[in-house]
Amino acid sequence: MWRGVRVLGLIAAISSVFVSSAHAVDASTTDPKAVMQAVEGREAPGSSKFKLTITITDASGRNRTRVLQAETMAFAEGSKQIVLFEEPADLRNAGLLSIDYEDGSKADDQWLYLPSLGKTTRIASADKSGSFMGTDLTYADMTSKDPDAYTYTMVQQSAAVDGEDCWLIEATPATDKELKETGYSKSQVWVSKAKLVPMQVKAWVADGRFKYTKMSNFQMVDGNWVANQVVVRTIRNDKVESTSTLVTSGLVVDPGGITDADFTEQRLQQGL
Repeated sequence: MWRGVRVLGLIAAISSVFVSSAHAVDASTTDPKAVMQAVEGREAPGSSKFKLTITITDASGRNRTRVLQAETMAFAEGSKQIVLFEEPADLRNAGLLSIDYEDGSKADDQWLYLPSLGKTTRIASADKSGSFMGTDLTYADMTSKDPDAYTYTMVQQSAAVDGEDCWLIEATPATDKELKETGYSKSQVWVSKAKLVPMQVKAWVADGRFKYTKMSNFQMVDGNWVANQVVVRTIRNDKVESTSTLVTSGLVVDPGGITDADFTEQRLQQGL
C-alpha cells in the first residue's frame, strides 16, 4: 500500500483516502488478498495539500494540540509527502519528509527536522515503530506498506461498521523486517464494500498494547472518498493510555505548483 492510504500500519490521515471504481471488487468475494489488492489499486491524485489538526488526549484527560500543513505528490517510483508544524509555538517549523517507494524491496526514506537542533535527522528502520511527535501514530504509520510483505485471512466476509457492510481481514507480517519496522504483530482491517476504504483497524503492538483506529466523516471530494476524521486509541491492559484525534481540513486535490523541489531536505529545513 499504497499510494494515498495506510492500512497495514494503521491509517494515518497524513494522506487522504482515495478510491476509484475502476478497481472495484465483487462484494461476494471471499479472497482477502483480492480485496487488499483492490484497496492498493485505488488511484491517488498527482498531488494534494491540506491542513491536519491532531488533538492528543492522555489518560488523565489532558489535551495537547498540533496543527500541521501537509503536501503530497506522486512520482514514478511511489509517492512523497511533507508535513510542517504550525502549532504549538515550540514545534513551529518542525517537519517530517517521507519518500514512499512502491517497490517493497526498497526501504522508504524519512527525515525529521527539529528547529531546536537546526538539522535534519534520518529515521532509521529500527526507530520507525517509535511515536511520531508524541502522538499515537508511529513513523511507520506515516509511510506506505508493501502488500506482498503480509499474509491475509478473511476473518468475516460480512461485518457491519457504522451501518456499512465490510470485509474483516487480518494481515500478518510475512517477514521479521516488516514486524520490527512497524511494531505490529498483526492487524485486522474492516474494509467498506461500498466505498472500498478502511473503516476501522485493530493492531496488535509487539509490546502487548493494542491500537484501535476509527475513520469517520467521509465525504466525496472531486470524485474521491475522504475520511475527514481519524481517531487512534492506544490501549494496555484494557485501559486507554492515550488518544489522538486527527481532523483534515482544506483539502485541495491537484492544486498545481507542487514540484519535486517541495520534497527535499532543504525544503524541510525552510519550514513554513
